[in-house]
This record gives sequence, C-alpha cells and structure tokens, in this order.
Amino acid sequence: MSFKRIICFVLAVIFCLNTSLAIADTKEDQLKNKQNEISNAQSKIKQNEKEQKNVLSQISSLDSSINTTELQISQAQKEIADLEEDIKNTEEDIRISQAEYDKNYELRKNRMVAYYKNSTISLEESLTKIEDEPDRMYLEKALERVVEYDTELINELERQRIALEEKKKKLERQNTELAQLKADLEVKLASLNQTKSQRESYLSVLENDHDALSKSIDAMKQEADRLTAEIRAAQEAARKANKTSSTYVGGKMTWPLPGSYTITSPFGNRLHPILKVYKLHTGVDIAGNNCNGKPVVAAADGTVIVAKYSTSYGNYVVIDHGGGITTLYAHSSKLEVSVGQQVKAGQEIMKVGTTGYSTGPHLHFEVRENGTYVDPIGKGYIKA
Repeated sequence: MSFKRIICFVLAVIFCLNTSLAIADTKEDQLKNKQNEISNAQSKIKQNEKEQKNVLSQISSLDSSINTTELQISQAQKEIADLEEDIKNTEEDIRISQAEYDKNYELRKNRMVAYYKNSTISLEESLTKIEDEPDRMYLEKALERVVEYDTELINELERQRIALEEKKKKLERQNTELAQLKADLEVKLASLNQTKSQRESYLSVLENDHDALSKSIDAMKQEADRLTAEIRAAQEAARKANKTSSTYVGGKMTWPLPGSYTITSPFGNRLHPILKVYKLHTGVDIAGNNCNGKPVVAAADGTVIVAKYSTSYGNYVVIDHGGGITTLYAHSSKLEVSVGQQVKAGQEIMKVGTTGYSTGPHLHFEVRENGTYVDPIGKGYIKA
C-alpha cells in the first residue's frame, strides 16, 4: 500500500471516530434534555397539586368564616328587630304618658286661672268674714280638700314629668344602640360580601384550571363512592343499636326545599359546562326563589347517621329511613341536626348555602338504596 493511501485511510478513520463521538454527544444531550423536561413536568405537577390543595383549603376556611359571619348577621338582625319593637313600645308609652301629663297640666292651669278670675280676696280672708261657726268649719274642710287635691295634682304632675323624661332618655339610648347595631351590621355585611368575593375568586382559580377542575369533580365522584361504604357501615351500626328500622319508614317523600322547586341540574351523566365532558351527577340540584339561607327539611322520617363537613359536599347530612334507603343533603350554610337524632318528614335539618364545591346557593339532594345513589325523581321518591 502506498504512503498516500495509508495517510488517506488514517484520516478516514479519524473522521469516522470524530463523527461517532459527535453523534454520541448529541444523543446524550438529547437524553439529558428529555430527562430535564420530565423532571420539570413532575415539578409542575407537584406544584399544581399543592396549589389545588391550597385553593381547596382556602375555600374550606372561607366557608367556615362565611358560616360564622352569617350567624353573627342573623343574631344582629334579631337584636335589631327586637330593639325596634322595644322602641315602638317605648314611643307608644311616651305618647300615652305625654297625653296624661298634658291633660293634668291643663286641668291644673284651668283651676288656677278660674281661681284667679273669680276670687277678689284670699281664701283666708273669706274664712274671717264668715261668722257662723258651722259654715266656717264646713268651708275650712272644703278648702283643705281643695288644697290636698291641688297638692296631689302638683305632685302627680311632677312624677309624670320625671317619668316622661326617663322614658325619653330611654328612647334616646335605644335609638343610639339601634344606630350602633345597624352600623355593626353594615360592617358584618361588608365583611361577608368580601369573604364571598374571595371565595368566588378562589373557586374561579379552581375552575379556570382545567386539570384541577377535572380532578375536583372526580374527587367528588370518588367521595360519593366512598360514602357508599360509609353509609352502609353507619346503617349497620344504627341497626345494631336499634335506632333504625329494617323496613322503609317513609313513603312518597316530602320535597326537601319548600318554596324552591327549580331543578338546576338533574341526576345522571351531564355535559360539564367547562370541561365539555360527561360526568355523573349523583343527585339533583334544587335552587331558585332566592333560596340562600332557607330551611331544608327531611324528606321522610328517619335517623341522622352523618352530619359533618367535607371539601366536596361542604356541610352535609345523611338520614337513614330504614330498609336500606338513605337521603343526602349537601352544601348547607348551617346544620341544624346531629348524628343519632331522630327526625320527622318536613322537619328542618339545615340551611341552604354554597359550602364545599359549589358555584352558588343550592341544595344537592341524593337518594341511595343500600348506599348506591339512584335518581330521586326517576325512582319516584320526589316529584318535580
């Protein structure tokens, strides 16, 4: 082999080696880049999960704050109503007392005017001019009675004047207290509106995150599935404690939200307005007629086996009606019953609210047969 050929061969080998090394370096860089992408994606997923938990935690905290403020507002409104009634009674009392005082004052004034006009000499001088002893004694007695009457009238006028002044001061204090209560109420209402606005903002964040929203809805479905086992366990425990019947104690159920009859979301698979995918809705949503804060009633006689808060359902209650039939009521602003309590059909068990995963005040109502949810309307338990 000539020297030139040897040189060419060596150069060709070196070129191939350099090319192979360059390709290897490129592949290695690509692998590192892909691993970095995977790591970044995993970090984002973890961060997203933390943000979701934080948002749900904030919503839960705000729900608690809203419940507390609404209770304070309800108490303040009752105090205002009671005080307004007291003020009304005080004003009527003042009106009657003033009329009585004016009447007695006018009487006293007229007597004094009449005495002044009709008397040319004093009463004492009149007595000295009467010579007949019996007549003078009679006149003395009459004058004593007149003086006693006038004195009592003056004293009564003074008592009435003092009492009237006290009542007017009481009215002034009541009006001051009323003004303060109303001012405090305005502060509480503003705080409530601000808290609700914050809640809506957090909920909006959750809804605008497609993945977070999907997970939240799936979580609600999973919680509904989890409740199946919980309800069955609670039913079994209640039966062992002889608190529930082995046969259904109801019949045709009472409408759970009197005065509001709009079904805003029926039972079954529904196209979610944001996700544009079908999700199972485990009950019916009832709203309308400004239902926020209105009473929710038991659909049938039974025993309360669950009464608590969850992130998805908010404040909710489950009632065992016997025979494997239970009803669930969710998103309440305030629970009015506790576990183990016996309730009658039509008895108030909670207030309508928007706690948990809810975009507005409504009642989420479920009927379950042996822990499994069924269509409350389709199965004839309630009639829309």
